[in-house]
Amino acid sequence: MAAVKNVNDCEKTDYKGVFGEELRKNTSILCVEDEAIILEGMRIVLKRRFNEVYTATNGEEGIDVFKKNKIDIVITDILMPVMDGLEMASKIKKISPETPILILSALNEEPFLNKAASLGLYDYIAKPYCDDDFFEILYKAAFEVYKRKNKTYAASESGIAGLL
Repeated sequence: MAAVKNVNDCEKTDYKGVFGEELRKNTSILCVEDEAIILEGMRIVLKRRFNEVYTATNGEEGIDVFKKNKIDIVITDILMPVMDGLEMASKIKKISPETPILILSALNEEPFLNKAASLGLYDYIAKPYCDDDFFEILYKAAFEVYKRKNKTYAASESGIAGLL
């Protein structure tokens, strides 16, 4: 693999292939979903790709899990009992503004999307979703987290090749 001059030159294969193992080891994910079957499916799929996967069934529980663990990325539904995903996202952004939050929802009404955009959330993924599209967005978020955590990597002239 040729040396990458800086992190912005990285192709998607860099964070899915060789670099994927670094992301797997160093990225924690919180998935918040009120439907038990969907949540368990997400947990299983995410555990295949990331070592640290946490789950919650509503926004209030999600905030508790977020506060108790070092969470790098949050994936959430919007409509949930107790506290919805947007309210939870707003509270998480106050605690940790740099944390990427991905909305994964069948809800695509403009007021909800506008509120999500105003909160500075990382991305919105419509249900039903394509695994390739979902993981493309998730790996990009994980790569952004990795760059932020590893500032020496971001400044490195050798980029990913330096990690091999």
